[in-house]
Amino acid sequence: MARPDPLEQDSLTPDRFGHCPALWLALPLLLGGAIDAAAGVSPGPWLLIGGLAAALAWFTRRQAIVAGVAIVIAGTALGAAWHQLRTPPQTPALVRRPFVELPILVERAMPRKEGDGWTGLGWITDRDGGYFRRRIALSAHGACPAEGVELIMSGGLTPIPIAADGYDAWLRSQGATLKLRGGRVLGELAPPSRFAVWRQAQQSRLEAWLRALPWEDPDGGAMLAATMLGRTALLPADAKEAFMTTGTLHLFAISGLHIAGMAAALLWLTKRARLPELPSGLVILALLWLYVQVTGASPSSVRAWIMAAFLWGGRASERDTPALQSLALACAVTLILSPEACTDAGFQLSYAAVLGIIAAGGPAANLCAQSTEEERLTPADAQTASQKLRWRVRKFLLGGLCVSLAATFAGTPLTLGLFGSASWGGVFVNLVLVPLSEIPLMLGMASVACSVSNWLAWPATWLNGLAAALLHLMTWIAQVCALMPSINLELALPHRWLGPLGGALIALAFLSQAQSQSLLRLLGIPAVVLTGWLLLVFLLRLVS
Repeated sequence: MARPDPLEQDSLTPDRFGHCPALWLALPLLLGGAIDAAAGVSPGPWLLIGGLAAALAWFTRRQAIVAGVAIVIAGTALGAAWHQLRTPPQTPALVRRPFVELPILVERAMPRKEGDGWTGLGWITDRDGGYFRRRIALSAHGACPAEGVELIMSGGLTPIPIAADGYDAWLRSQGATLKLRGGRVLGELAPPSRFAVWRQAQQSRLEAWLRALPWEDPDGGAMLAATMLGRTALLPADAKEAFMTTGTLHLFAISGLHIAGMAAALLWLTKRARLPELPSGLVILALLWLYVQVTGASPSSVRAWIMAAFLWGGRASERDTPALQSLALACAVTLILSPEACTDAGFQLSYAAVLGIIAAGGPAANLCAQSTEEERLTPADAQTASQKLRWRVRKFLLGGLCVSLAATFAGTPLTLGLFGSASWGGVFVNLVLVPLSEIPLMLGMASVACSVSNWLAWPATWLNGLAAALLHLMTWIAQVCALMPSINLELALPHRWLGPLGGALIALAFLSQAQSQSLLRLLGIPAVVLTGWLLLVFLLRLVS
């Protein structure tokens, strides 16, 4: 029997948060980062306040209310100071010369879909040019470099305005304040690490492997590569538009679905081979970490891996770690390692959706899965095949609807704030495409497993072909659903702070009733909060 988790109860927390004290670490760090991102702070005084509050929490640890408030203040102050110290300058950049030569440390680099040049993000390392530590969006010619290389580059430099929209708004969310267009590499100042070179080579090799089909189908191969590598840029334009319109583009992001599927398959193999549990678990986590790194270490994939690591660690130590606890710990670890992630769109949407699923969607689905009176009163030997099928379909549809609703409620304010549109139709389209997406995902995993040997190339191409055919079917379904009138809610927010505010209110609504056993409370309260937030947005639009 699993021992009680000592983290599961905490005298500093109200009863409803007793099962997840890690929230008292993650939420203050997130709040502190948001404060610095919105207003900017001076790190010195905030570090002092955080240190004094942490000391107060220690000395008053037997007084729950005082210590709890002190912990929140300490986490918020330290989170704001840490965000300020680690985040590149966000003040408007003054560009004196449009054409420049700059030393740049490449953080991310990805070849263009057409194969001509590459795009990415980097840091300016020149201490004398006035742009030191600024993050810059790169668009350059030539071969794509490995991440971590320091280059001397030339090109046209333009600032990104604070009130940017569209793609520039996404760049601002990544911390970039400058863009280098038409860039050219003039030389290499420092080489990348061997691991970065290996990672880039493996990504290119896997993309070519997944694109190989028994017949000529470049779009199908591109969609499979996008599914397994998390590169939505590889999707054909019409397919990407359809998935965006229906709110199902998340199917092509490396997330918990990929990590959980791979972990389950590897665990099954180790059990069949009768391998020791502890060493096998460590090897599986290492393989999953390599996969996350090769696919670009997106916020959703990193979150899924950290959650898997905490869940496995709890199981290995015979301590049952709740999913919400693992999510909060993953959030805290991410913010400690990369505090600037709090403004990243992928980070916000990924954690918001998973929070909604864990706190409301999953429990609501479990309530819907309870046996009806007809099931309870019908003896097992008297149940017909049609009855069993009907009951299973009902549970599947209602459970999927609950999960989809919770994820949609959680992400709507943030999506509207970031992109100005959100798909309500995705609630229903996900019921079809999410289960269907698991089939090409499993086929793609089998193909990736075959990539260890070139002798397995022939069966791998047929696995790729079957997966590509199913992805074409998913694309057709998405395109048909995208033709539905008003499937998207188009709403430009009058103020940028309304999106994060709405996301925070929905998150609090989920957490406030996370232990409820009422379906109406689990999904009804977030729905009411979302409706109130939308009314506030419309009111502010009328006023402005």
